[in-house]
Amino acid sequence: MFDLTGKTALVAGGAGYLGRPVCAKLAGQGASVVIADINAERAAEAADEVSMTVPGSRVAAFCMDAANEQSIKDVVGKTAEKFGNLNIMVNATAAVAGKLVEELSGDEFDSALHGNLTGAFILARESAAYMKSGGNIVMFSSMYGRVAPDPRVYKMPMKPNPIEYGVAKAGLDQMIRYLAVHWGPRNIRVNGVCPGPFPNLRKPDYAHDPEISGFVERLAHKVPLGRVGRQGEMAGAVVFLASDEASFVTGHILVVDGGWTIW
Repeated sequence: MFDLTGKTALVAGGAGYLGRPVCAKLAGQGASVVIADINAERAAEAADEVSMTVPGSRVAAFCMDAANEQSIKDVVGKTAEKFGNLNIMVNATAAVAGKLVEELSGDEFDSALHGNLTGAFILARESAAYMKSGGNIVMFSSMYGRVAPDPRVYKMPMKPNPIEYGVAKAGLDQMIRYLAVHWGPRNIRVNGVCPGPFPNLRKPDYAHDPEISGFVERLAHKVPLGRVGRQGEMAGAVVFLASDEASFVTGHILVVDGGWTIW
């Protein structure tokens, strides 16, 4: 099950906290993996990590700006050239200004929407052009595209999850549906994964910074399963949607949130 041998996967944002386990899991299932990130050094580091985790894996790293159309075109083309095809595209990128609503300028709001939505559209469009015999696109959405953040969790001086992020992810959910309908006749399936609370537990701040002490515990208190998500728990959902085990699934957004959005 979930065999991806002979497939090539481009993971945009693959050097991020949730992206790295996705890359390793795809490689573990036999896919050739290209890790694209705006930080070239971080992308190379992630590729080395996958190579060590999955001996014998075929993995490459490219620098890509998900807000720049030409950068996206270049990396998608290089991916297909590197491994001879492109069958899977995973978009795990995100862009935020990280300000309070009252502080956020219109230009900053537009810039975040461009990075999160326009970039996602261009990534999908360019990747689909190489999927001549069908393929799979998986987009990372968010629980905050469905529900608003509870300000009581983000105690000052922390700032709530930014509005531009949630608005963009809500739009991304609809983009997934539109593209699934548009590309269904070409056997290109378009789906999404919707992470719940997955704070980056690699950050020492969560344990040592008094300003955000208790943040993880406050998140966990709102989850029916009683804990936050672990770093690797998104990867299986992505692999499922990218594999032939999900061959009749398209236009779907798979929620992985420990039950956060059900109450």
